[in-house]
Amino acid sequence: MRRFSLQMMSFTVLAIIALAMPQVLVSQNDKEKKSKEEALPVMSENAPLEVEIWGGIRDLYSIAVPMPLGMATVAKEVKEVQENDFTLSSLFKVLDSRSFLADLNAEGMGIDKDPWVQVGAQGVTKCSVTRAGNTVSLSFALFEVARGNTAVLSKKYTGGSDEIRSMVHKWVNEVILHFTGEPGAFGTRLAFARRIGPKVKHIFTADWTGGSVGKVTKNNSINILPAFGPGGSIYYTSFVEGAPFLYRTGQRSPVLNHPGLNMGAAFHGGKMAVVLSKDGNPEIYVGNADGSGLRRLTNSGSIDVSPSFSPDGSKIAFVSDRHGSPQIFVMGAGGGGAKRVTYKGSYNQTPSWCPRPGSNLIAFTGRDGGKYDVFTVDAGSGEIRRLTQHQGSNMDPAFSPDCRQVAFHSSRGGIFISNPEGLNQIKVIGGAAETIKWSR
Repeated sequence: MRRFSLQMMSFTVLAIIALAMPQVLVSQNDKEKKSKEEALPVMSENAPLEVEIWGGIRDLYSIAVPMPLGMATVAKEVKEVQENDFTLSSLFKVLDSRSFLADLNAEGMGIDKDPWVQVGAQGVTKCSVTRAGNTVSLSFALFEVARGNTAVLSKKYTGGSDEIRSMVHKWVNEVILHFTGEPGAFGTRLAFARRIGPKVKHIFTADWTGGSVGKVTKNNSINILPAFGPGGSIYYTSFVEGAPFLYRTGQRSPVLNHPGLNMGAAFHGGKMAVVLSKDGNPEIYVGNADGSGLRRLTNSGSIDVSPSFSPDGSKIAFVSDRHGSPQIFVMGAGGGGAKRVTYKGSYNQTPSWCPRPGSNLIAFTGRDGGKYDVFTVDAGSGEIRRLTQHQGSNMDPAFSPDCRQVAFHSSRGGIFISNPEGLNQIKVIGGAAETIKWSR
């Protein structure tokens, strides 16, 4: 068994671990260097939350979610998941059921327009629940009140009782597609690390809306930096053999076990970017998901870590302290041409590129005083927007597949979701979490 002692690590290795887990270690290099960067921006006054529908900006869409017809216990779950999804989407205002004036029994799976107009509903989503043996069927219908009692969208889903949540997620994605032309991200998952005891951290995954939290790793060691790989596999760095090797679920042997660090995997299709220090300094390499064909991309003599692919895989955002303090850089996925994109803040890290095609938006963690907050930067213009402020420490942002949400962990007590402007912040998963990644 190969051993890896923290006490034996060089300053460079300590600094890279600090970038990955800044709440544990702080780079001495960062302490000694006096930053010349400008301060990170503060949040502007909160504007009303708005949504872009059909190419224009409008207020949140007011939607009513009455209790589904049929089995009471299933109906209650369907209603709660729908309401939660619509709220988390940052696209809808869910109306209070206590305000409803409609005779729901008389309406059945249709609507009577006038009572819904009176309570301010622009849309109404109806559902009917039926069961045959162990199979549950959910029949949904969406009505736009201004169009009367003809459904503008209808879908039916069938599955086991343990699939109710996922069926509702599919429906909400269809509703979002109807209004925006692009489906929602419900049904996708988060991966994160969580300390559960002294010198023990495990990798967990969860439905990003808060359901189905499950532990991935089974060893009694430190497991960090998860990433979703091809086929839904989870890659992570583990100290189970005494050194930080790269592993993936479904495979007992390490994917990478070079001397030094093997960490920070990121993927675009079957292409993997990873941080290795086998040549003495932490650098970014690109190769195949099985660890073959690795090619070194960076060679700055500084710390280069935390790769994140652009939507088309042609570029990589990463962190480097080559100009003194840790900052966000972008380079071609073939290496070379590195361009610094953050010039404000003295400690910027953990970039997450918005996966929307053509997007230049990168979310990252920046240190403001003694605390960390979440920001975005446009890799083209350099414009920085602040998402969190005066809300404790907030770190490790991850964009949803549709870029409508940003997940991050907060000292407020768990994983929070907001829209890319920092509005509609909602806690979705309680408890500690680190280095969040979002499935695609």
